[in-house]
Amino acid sequence: MEVLTEERHQLIMDILESQNVAKVLDLVTATNSSETTIRRDLQLLEEEGYLKRVHGGAKIIREVTPELSLTIKENIHMEEKKQIAKWVGELIKDNEVIFIDSGTATYQVLPYLKDKKIRAVTNSVIHAQYLSSIDIPTIVLGGQLKMNTGAIVGNETLKQLEKYHFSKALVGVNAIHHQYGLTTPEEEEALVKQAIIEHAEETFILADHSKFETINFVKFGELTDGKIITDYLPAKFHSLYKEEIQIVEVTPK
Repeated sequence: MEVLTEERHQLIMDILESQNVAKVLDLVTATNSSETTIRRDLQLLEEEGYLKRVHGGAKIIREVTPELSLTIKENIHMEEKKQIAKWVGELIKDNEVIFIDSGTATYQVLPYLKDKKIRAVTNSVIHAQYLSSIDIPTIVLGGQLKMNTGAIVGNETLKQLEKYHFSKALVGVNAIHHQYGLTTPEEEEALVKQAIIEHAEETFILADHSKFETINFVKFGELTDGKIITDYLPAKFHSLYKEEIQIVEVTPK
């Protein structure tokens, strides 16, 4: 029996995710559909930006998403980031030492730390200023300040990180992909994020739903390196993420 349109589209994308390229005739067999139906599906999915049609079949599109400035990122998916931040803030307990990565998602957690008896370490001058305003004892890592993201990076940052151990780390991410893991646009930021994860007992990756199934330039971690906290995981991607990958949806849809 022929599968429903939505299920057929998901099956086509699952096949392309695993094989990168698929022939029309193979998709016909896999979905028990006609060749005309599959060609129509491929045209629609191409128009929506999911794949590119090639002679006799289709291939998946794997775009490297660009790094946006901090000013632009501040206004993207802000409500979702606040929902994630509230959930994460409730996890933080008194007497913990928390690392707070630079970024707009992690910044939204800061208001929920007020009146908590914790110590913080961060690689963001912007975060440090806010933490100081709510009387949280804070260590700011030294190094090179990146003007477009507000992150502090470089060899000095990595050397300083070697000295510390964190009960929890809150880490931002630019892209999450079931095959390529956690990625970010620049190598220096990737090295800092790797070090943060290595020095934390628990790592929480903060990511709104738009980050899933996107890829960026430099990998800094595996999907199993921490618990991914998101507003929701889009239904079309559910089958791609294995059970051992911890994903918390704070407002599941």
